[in-house]
Amino acid sequence: MANPYSKLELWQRIYVNRSLNMERIKSIGFDMDHTLVMYNREAFESLAFCETLKKFIAAGYPVELSDLKFKPNFLIRGLLVDRDRGNVLKVDGHKYVKTAFHGTKKIDRDTRHSLYNGESFKAQDFLSVDTFFALSEVQLFVEIVDYMDLHPNKIRKTYREVYDDLRKFIDLSHADGSIKNIVMSDPSKFVRKDKHLATAIMRLLDAGKTLFLLTNSGWDYTNCMMTYILDNENEDFPSWRDYFEFTIVAAGKPAFFTGSSPFLEVMTDSGLLKSHSGSLARHRVYQSGSASLFQKLAKFHGDEILYVGDHIFGDIMLSKGKLNWRTLLVVEELEHELVQLEVLKPVFAEIQKNIYARESLDEDMQIIRSNLMAVNRHLQNSMRGHDVKKIHHLEKEKDKYTAKLADRTPILEGFDDKINELLQLKESSIQPMWGELMKVGLERSRFAYQVEGFACLYTSRVSNLRFYSPQKVFSSFHDILPHDP
Repeated sequence: MANPYSKLELWQRIYVNRSLNMERIKSIGFDMDHTLVMYNREAFESLAFCETLKKFIAAGYPVELSDLKFKPNFLIRGLLVDRDRGNVLKVDGHKYVKTAFHGTKKIDRDTRHSLYNGESFKAQDFLSVDTFFALSEVQLFVEIVDYMDLHPNKIRKTYREVYDDLRKFIDLSHADGSIKNIVMSDPSKFVRKDKHLATAIMRLLDAGKTLFLLTNSGWDYTNCMMTYILDNENEDFPSWRDYFEFTIVAAGKPAFFTGSSPFLEVMTDSGLLKSHSGSLARHRVYQSGSASLFQKLAKFHGDEILYVGDHIFGDIMLSKGKLNWRTLLVVEELEHELVQLEVLKPVFAEIQKNIYARESLDEDMQIIRSNLMAVNRHLQNSMRGHDVKKIHHLEKEKDKYTAKLADRTPILEGFDDKINELLQLKESSIQPMWGELMKVGLERSRFAYQVEGFACLYTSRVSNLRFYSPQKVFSSFHDILPHDP
């Protein structure tokens, strides 16, 4: 029987790591930023870069830093930042560093290996680039690292101290409204509307699901963004708040999933807060709180809840690991990458063809090496026994096997060169510096292992839900071992 979803574009599909029966889901929660609200990333990240840079200058850093420019295509999510050395790393699922940059300069293989792959390191010692918001932050860091290397005496701080300042200035930019006030003044410049979002949400409501919004953004910003993307998108729901039974702002994720803070009610006309006790009222707005208290008051628990977010740690890993909520990860990058990967199918087929040919040749050479080692052993024994006739025969055999290896070695090296060339073509066609989000060469990336381990489902955007029944049973066919048929 044909796959009923085969007519969908690859980026429109929902991918399954763990089987999930949507009929058993009673409540669906949504993060806001980069989940319901899709940003014009270059515009938003450039703004964050520039506003944070201003705070560096104001704090006494060299004024020449104002010449630094945001490079929108240098970084991707899923990277690790070694703040002590000023390095950015791409790691596979086995903690092997495959690609590394010092500032914006690529680190050679030998240096990379001596720094990170000689012995195991703890990923938690490094900063994980899990969100799009972190990209401008890390981009500014690597630009300052380059500046420090070119001008050793201009900034008398360690890389770690610079990053600590950067983190402080980013927090200040959010606290004083430097970034968000500009975004709120003209959402159309920074936010991409998804014309199918309201339809997707309506289908869930029509199926009887209770929806809630759970975001770290404050009330004013949340109201502005949600008004822009959802108000008057459906005649039955003039206000975005009509879609959601509960709205929780300034939630403080990831602590929301592990803590025990009480809820505060937001007075939406004034923005003031008041203490709250008792049940949560429909269509009201709350702040802070905790997941355990939310479950108690909303009367939904564990795997009755599906949470949709873009942050692998703050949204997905903790809600799944601590509460057994079901999870849907929004991986926006798939919209671009899956289109590219489809175009690159012939390249991948050529990579596999060369790998199989290399393996066959390598196996043949391994047999030759074994025969050569056996001949050498017999030759040594014959030389001790002074068996001239046998020595002569074995030396001819040795020369024969040595010649065979010599003939095959450049062919094997040619396969290696071709495989590496094709891999570089494939990776650079997707992202010149780092390649695919989910792969490092032929291995799965660290990010891919996290997605597989904690996201029940993943897709490129929330509105893809409209293609699937709200009662659909999502079945996983990928939970297999290497030896399974």
